[in-house]
Amino acid sequence: MSQFKLIFRPLGTIPCFVLQRDDGAEIEILNGFGSGLNAWRVPVENTQNARTSTMLDLLYGYRDEATLRKISPDTNAGCRLSPFPGRTAFAKFTWQGKTYELVNNVSWAPHALHGFLQDKEWEFDSFESENDSCTAIFTCDWPGAFAGFPFPFRATNTITFSGESVSITSTVKNIGNTDMPYSEGWHPYFMLGEKIDNLNLKLPKCSLALLDKADIPTGEYKEDTRFESGRKINDEFINDCFCLEKDVTQLQAVGSDFINNAHVLLESNRYTLDIWQKAGVEQYNAIQIYTPPDRMSIAIEPMTTEPDALNHHRGLIVIPPGEERTFNFGFRFHEKMGIEL
Repeated sequence: MSQFKLIFRPLGTIPCFVLQRDDGAEIEILNGFGSGLNAWRVPVENTQNARTSTMLDLLYGYRDEATLRKISPDTNAGCRLSPFPGRTAFAKFTWQGKTYELVNNVSWAPHALHGFLQDKEWEFDSFESENDSCTAIFTCDWPGAFAGFPFPFRATNTITFSGESVSITSTVKNIGNTDMPYSEGWHPYFMLGEKIDNLNLKLPKCSLALLDKADIPTGEYKEDTRFESGRKINDEFINDCFCLEKDVTQLQAVGSDFINNAHVLLESNRYTLDIWQKAGVEQYNAIQIYTPPDRMSIAIEPMTTEPDALNHHRGLIVIPPGEERTFNFGFRFHEKMGIEL
């Protein structure tokens, strides 16, 4: 008998589905708003009583609709970022000799941010449960009716949940009649129950994308080894895009998951989060990291390339009519895991 179930649990008026294991481990998918990964909870040993457990929140999300409506344009918590992640400079881009005007959708800069699907309602497609995991599928169509991006596409999120691990397959299909420029990412905020200042962060080998005065990538990079060997975050403010080095993105499958994917490790004294993303040709080859002011979570965002890809075209994916592309990332939780950072 399956130990997983699907629960419909709206956030106010916003549709939300929960994938839940019998022991209470669960992940919330806010399909009514960007298909956001809105919460991930796992049972952990109670420090006061080892014979009991308590639930640990591992994702920052919206706990009520009023908060979501107020802060979501500037937080985009948990959402898929499509057809571009991060900033598109001054809300416009040029493609095949034509300039397209987007919408300045943030309060703090004159740019367009994070695409068009982060506040759209996604359709629930299916749910399947097995003994050790369950899978839910959600879809969203961009009709291409907007002159700023007249390229229709269908996005699909396949979310597989075991309790201690989550894996996400993102698919995009060009359902239009012309080539479509594309890049994407996700925007989860991870937590381990304490201030991030006390957590260790370890990144794969990467370079920092340098920015101009408008916070747009210049196309120049510098070596950044701050977290390559792993160290405490302390009080450091981070709002940077880390681009994976070629010896990471060009690794071929040799039977080891750790070699096939790029990994970020986030660790406290008691817990470890392993956040992985598939790298390589037309895959997630950049990681945007942001530390919010309250220091209780950290955004670790897989992205296909650094922001403004619609303009600079570095890592830009071109999808012909009728074709699709697939991307993968996920995260695993370990309690009392002795990983050396």
